[in-house]
Amino acid sequence: MTDPPPNTISRSFRLALVAVVLGIAIVGAAFTPAAADDEPAPPVPATPVLSARRLPGVLQGTVADPAMAEKLDSYLDRAAGDACAVVLDRGRLAYSRDAQESQVPASILKLLTGTAALEVLGADSHLTTVVGAVAPMADGVVDGDLFLVGGGDPLLTTPGYQESLDDTGQVVEQYAELADALVAAGLREVTGDIVGDDSRYDTERWIPSWPDRYQREGFIGPLSALMVNDGQTGFTTSPDQPNPSRKPGDPPALAAQTLKTLLSDRGVAVRGAGVTGEAPDELSEVARKDSLPIADLVGEMLTSSDNTTAELLTREMGLAARGEGTTEAGLGAIVETLGSLGYDTTGLELNDGSGLDPENTVPCPLALEVLTRAGRDSVIGRSLAVAGETGTLRKRMLDSPATGRVHAKTGTLNAVNALAGWADTPTGNAITFLMIQNGSQPGGLAWVDRYAELLMDYAEAPGLDVLGPLPVVP
Repeated sequence: MTDPPPNTISRSFRLALVAVVLGIAIVGAAFTPAAADDEPAPPVPATPVLSARRLPGVLQGTVADPAMAEKLDSYLDRAAGDACAVVLDRGRLAYSRDAQESQVPASILKLLTGTAALEVLGADSHLTTVVGAVAPMADGVVDGDLFLVGGGDPLLTTPGYQESLDDTGQVVEQYAELADALVAAGLREVTGDIVGDDSRYDTERWIPSWPDRYQREGFIGPLSALMVNDGQTGFTTSPDQPNPSRKPGDPPALAAQTLKTLLSDRGVAVRGAGVTGEAPDELSEVARKDSLPIADLVGEMLTSSDNTTAELLTREMGLAARGEGTTEAGLGAIVETLGSLGYDTTGLELNDGSGLDPENTVPCPLALEVLTRAGRDSVIGRSLAVAGETGTLRKRMLDSPATGRVHAKTGTLNAVNALAGWADTPTGNAITFLMIQNGSQPGGLAWVDRYAELLMDYAEAPGLDVLGPLPVVP
């Protein structure tokens, strides 16, 4: 005897299930309490304790799951290459296809990076940029060089660069606030240079296994512990003006040069230039700027799928957990931390923290478990982009049933299309879903968005409000 097709519930099985449901209802009725002759009758539940109405999701699923399976199977049968897909309805498995497989995750990987960063670095901690000098400032004058020491903050920007961002709602931090803090501390003159120090992390600007086109096409800037405007040139002398001719530069030098301009604009005389170097161990602090809390950095990384934020958080985890601000140490910290949290990391292979590397491999069950354990009200859950509204989904699934109902992490490379998150269907079902497809798929984003839109048809069955327990009869 052969097994039934995957995700298909046979007619005979459904008839048997209905028979069981009816039997439960009859047995439940037998347990209705009776009143003594001299006592008033107690309230009678309209729904017996053992009625199938006590499990409306299961009852609904007997009809809805096969209908959805037919649609999703037809959809995934047209996928190029391999794909894993899972749908949970309020935690109950409603659909599964190749769910135990591993796939190249693209930016779905950021779910794992964010989970580890919150654990290793702490949701309320900050990354701090410090400005100081060898000798204490006297009468507003720093006699010698002013050292600008990077703390790994990925979001420092100026208004000119902010205007160039594709998503005008993207979370940023104002680099000018550091200049304001120096002026507020009384700084009036620097007799030497402004020296940019990015020694907190290593100076590998791009991960060697990344395709060269990532640099040309702006997927990510040159990585550094001291970055302003994602390490792009064109804003050092006119930080408030947009510049379409920007390109990758030397991040610590650009940060130092931009700070010199911002200070000059505020009346501070800087006699030297903006250069790179390393600050002495003993530094007299003049001012500092804290980043947003780690929870907010993780949120920005997920909503906007910010590759730079992901990679700098990875290096910060390496420094915090292993004493080395490197990608290798950070990846080790991610795997180790997930394991300590109880996740099965068998088959997890990482070359970066952002998902840009086409050789990363993530088991589909691990990505799904990170979502389900985090929950909707967590930092991870609240940070997912919303279809047709925010982040990487703001221009996707517009004017569709999924608009405003799908909250998901996106993942896109040349041969990867992925979505993972939550969906609230028009019938009131709370769906958790994952789909990762590996292969050069015709249709691209429109094709993967169709997966989420198909979920909006769930459940093609009586609603939970109809199937649920009836009110108590007094």
